[in-house]
Amino acid sequence: MNEKHAEYFEGILQLRDVDQTVYDWVYDTIERDGKATVAKEKIMKQGYDLYLSDQHYLQALGRKLNEKFPGELVVSMRLHSRDRMTHKAVYRVTVLFRAVPLHVGQVLTTDEGARLILRIGKNVQVQDLASGKKMMMTIDQAKKWIR
Repeated sequence: MNEKHAEYFEGILQLRDVDQTVYDWVYDTIERDGKATVAKEKIMKQGYDLYLSDQHYLQALGRKLNEKFPGELVVSMRLHSRDRMTHKAVYRVTVLFRAVPLHVGQVLTTDEGARLILRIGKNVQVQDLASGKKMMMTIDQAKKWIR
């Protein structure tokens, strides 16, 4: 097996609008799992770029991150090169995680009344406090009602 150089990376984890808790959780998880290393890190205006040595682990880490913290997850791939031996396409993966300022138990005041956040996933499940009716809204719809 050939050794990779210290700055070798297969993908980038872009963390945007995250607090210290998310940042610490990512580093702790990478260290605990031991399946990839952070080749380098860039501090950006709205977050961090972490260059990881294993793209498959990076994608799994993105899914774990999105399950643990509310946010938007976008995975994209771009052709990097071709393997010298097999001539297979080699891709670099970018996983963007953008935290949203929502949490379970938060009350949103909308034009129709107060809504309690029950669950956050790809969409936000809310319950109308007056009628008790449950409904879904997109993350963007929920973000505009934050006070």
